[in-house]
Amino acid sequence: MTAAKRVAKWAAKRRGFSLIEVLVAMSLALLLIVGAGELLTYALRAKRKGDVTAALTHALTDRLESLKSLPFEDAALAAGEYADTVRVEPGDCLVVEEWEVADDGDGMKRIRLKVRPAGRPGPETKAVAFISRDLGFEP
Repeated sequence: MTAAKRVAKWAAKRRGFSLIEVLVAMSLALLLIVGAGELLTYALRAKRKGDVTAALTHALTDRLESLKSLPFEDAALAAGEYADTVRVEPGDCLVVEEWEVADDGDGMKRIRLKVRPAGRPGPETKAVAFISRDLGFEP
């Protein structure tokens, strides 16, 4: 019997996989599944961080726009410190807004605004706006 016939006969008798082959295949599959899980976790964490940053920026611009739209002598623009907690999109985030209004001389007001996630540490966003009575911008 030739070597080729012996190999063919051996291959025909062999059925299934050996234990080593099964273990190698399972370990490779497990490695791929764990890697995909890590990537998914990282992507979800990055999305949440982006949602929080977008919500803080949205809350900051909304508050500044609402304050800028008020008349110069409005009681809401009186000198002092203010705070509010609001829920904003995207991400349905609860945000703490803190702002300070100060008179900066005749006809000028300075508004310092800070927003941060409520109830947990995280990034905060700050802005300063000046409102002038003399520039003639009327709401």
